[in-house]
Amino acid sequence: MGNGKEHPSTRISSSSNLPTAQNADYPFKHGMEPSSHPINTSSTTSGIVGTEDNTPNYKEAEAPCTSSNVEESNEDRPNSRETKNGSAGTSQFVQMDGGDMIEEPKSGMEFNSLENLMSYYKQYAKKCGFGVMTRRSERGEDETVRYVTLGCARGGKARNRTLNVVKPRPTRKTDCKAKINALKVEGKFRLTTVYNIHNHDLSLKKSRFFRCNREVSDSVKRVLDTNDLAGIRMNRSFGSLVVDVGGTENLPFLKNDCLNYIDNARHLRLGKGGAGALREYFCKMQYKNFGFFVLMDFNDDGRLKNVFWADPRSRAAYQYFGDVVTFDTTYLTNRYEMPFALFVGVNHHGQSILLGAGLISNEDTETFVWLFQTWLQCMDGIAPKAIITDYNRAMKNAISIVFPESRHRFCLWHILNKVFEKLNSHGSYKNGLKNALMKCVYDTQSVEEFEKCWDQLITTYNLHENAWLQSLYVEREHWVPAFLKSFFWAGISTMQQSKSMDAFLYGYVHAKANLKEFIDQFDNVLKKKIENENSADFHSFNDTIPCISKSPLEKRFQDLYTNAKFREVQQQLTGIIDMDPALLKRDGAVKTYLVDDEICVEEFTKLVTHYVDFSEEDTTAKCSCGLFQMSGILCSHILAIFKCNGIKSLPDMYILDRWRKDIKRRYTLIHSSYDTEDHRADANRYSSLLNVCYQMITHAAGSKEHTEDATNKLYAMIDLYRDNQGPPSRTLIGFNVGCTTKDTTTVGSSKQVLNPLVVRGKD
Repeated sequence: MGNGKEHPSTRISSSSNLPTAQNADYPFKHGMEPSSHPINTSSTTSGIVGTEDNTPNYKEAEAPCTSSNVEESNEDRPNSRETKNGSAGTSQFVQMDGGDMIEEPKSGMEFNSLENLMSYYKQYAKKCGFGVMTRRSERGEDETVRYVTLGCARGGKARNRTLNVVKPRPTRKTDCKAKINALKVEGKFRLTTVYNIHNHDLSLKKSRFFRCNREVSDSVKRVLDTNDLAGIRMNRSFGSLVVDVGGTENLPFLKNDCLNYIDNARHLRLGKGGAGALREYFCKMQYKNFGFFVLMDFNDDGRLKNVFWADPRSRAAYQYFGDVVTFDTTYLTNRYEMPFALFVGVNHHGQSILLGAGLISNEDTETFVWLFQTWLQCMDGIAPKAIITDYNRAMKNAISIVFPESRHRFCLWHILNKVFEKLNSHGSYKNGLKNALMKCVYDTQSVEEFEKCWDQLITTYNLHENAWLQSLYVEREHWVPAFLKSFFWAGISTMQQSKSMDAFLYGYVHAKANLKEFIDQFDNVLKKKIENENSADFHSFNDTIPCISKSPLEKRFQDLYTNAKFREVQQQLTGIIDMDPALLKRDGAVKTYLVDDEICVEEFTKLVTHYVDFSEEDTTAKCSCGLFQMSGILCSHILAIFKCNGIKSLPDMYILDRWRKDIKRRYTLIHSSYDTEDHRADANRYSSLLNVCYQMITHAAGSKEHTEDATNKLYAMIDLYRDNQGPPSRTLIGFNVGCTTKDTTTVGSSKQVLNPLVVRGKD
């Protein structure tokens, strides 16, 4: 920097090498006395590179901002002696950190490049308390800048740009005239005009808030990117940066700068976030794995209404865990407020597992019918044995249409969550009403007991006119445990999995994301779910939980069940200790026992008597508690009866395949479309064979003869490899990317896809 010979007064320390100066004053070399406004910049520090919003040809400086790692002075210096301009008189200096000096701008100073000029003026402005912006620039014939005006960021006149006169927007503009003009002469920029007088106060303490002093370094960007990809929220990421430097005052940027960077980085990673980008994303997913299923529903104007998708792993997992499915639409966290619909099952560890997802535009019967039919098509037309939903009339209607043979029940947790809202205004709510209602739900073991208890509740508290309770009673077969115990594997335990899935997703799928970003956040959640399942598989195969008894029944469960489910069995076994079954009656080969059990309810315990029917012919038993029917785990009452009858070997019906760890489930070999990579050899071989099969199917399906020939050869190959391989996984449907509109536009077409309208949720 300089005019051939380096001017000593223009030496500026690199911002990265500046030592820390504590409580430093920045006097001019020729000490000047303070005075009132207007203010000369010789006694104040720091500024912001701002964008002039009043003059059309003003623009923010494009050169990267530099910032010193210094501590601000403890005193602001709003006043100094007025000077006409920086070009007259003796040179004046602002003291930099470590004793270095920076000369005030004056006419005749030269700089080797525009970048050097801007760096110098911003360094000077930072030590003098004002921001910098490019007010004007002109380019020559060679398209390089030949003339530039840099000035105080508070230059220009304030204009009220809002129509709300009662609440005008704040402005920083004070029509400040401080500026420098530079002309390119013989390849260097020479200052031709300098005006250093400001008409506003300046403060060193606030310098770190000015935009030109805020820069997110490359190393910090890498940390933010890594944390964002790992699903770590900005609060935690920024907090760790603050701890590293010993306080927010030592950071050369603000939290909003980090948020802005991550927002831009996500857009670069994800591309555009509307419906068109979503379609492109799903096409890419289907290209990566032909088993990826997606269907997009558009209205007549080409605007996205609904979309459903399921990756191949979820589709194959349905073969093993599709007996009971939870369906929920409780997430409204995307930018268009579209309800997020999830089909969730329970795997062999008791973990929630995704079986499909969708974004819908409405929560009415018509929309749910479309979604359920699409999901059924995705799952090869195989309906679940039972489906659990919220207490919702539209869902109930749609399920009766699409899944007429499936057992539909309402989530008891959702219903009981509304008890306070619906009944707390009743005068006896805390004086017996709530407890009486809970007794009807939990303490009745038969339909007759429930009917009697409910009638007593309604009569005692005069609730005949309560519409909510009336509607629940009409639908009692869908939610009261006493009605559900007669249906094997009614799936009450799935309710808890639904809650855990809800809580899990809520922590990761957040913010008003665009559609593509929303899907990307959701994908990150699924990756974690898959990793959790893989970890549980590893521990079940390599870690053995010791038995707590010498019972051969416990030993068999230990050998066959996953660790999570074996612990549930052990929990029931511990309850046998205090049980003393009493024979009530005998009818041929069937014995009926009474089993007293103490149940803990909050801080209290109560005695409950259960009935157990035991058949000596086939050594089977049925308990009035219904635990096995509802959760697939033998209750302590039945185990106690087995013990007193000397049963040493369990009937096969009590060992459920869905909890076993010794079954090789083929869906675990399928690449998730969301996985970045998978190094397991068997999974790679599976995907490779699957892709070859899809190519063969494409060619063979062209004629009847080729189809018959391929079918015969495939069955022959199956017979050949059956002895050395487990059962083949279920067939996955090809051509799984499509959409539904009246004009049947394909997903891969070039027709413009419009974003969905913002949905107003029912709640």
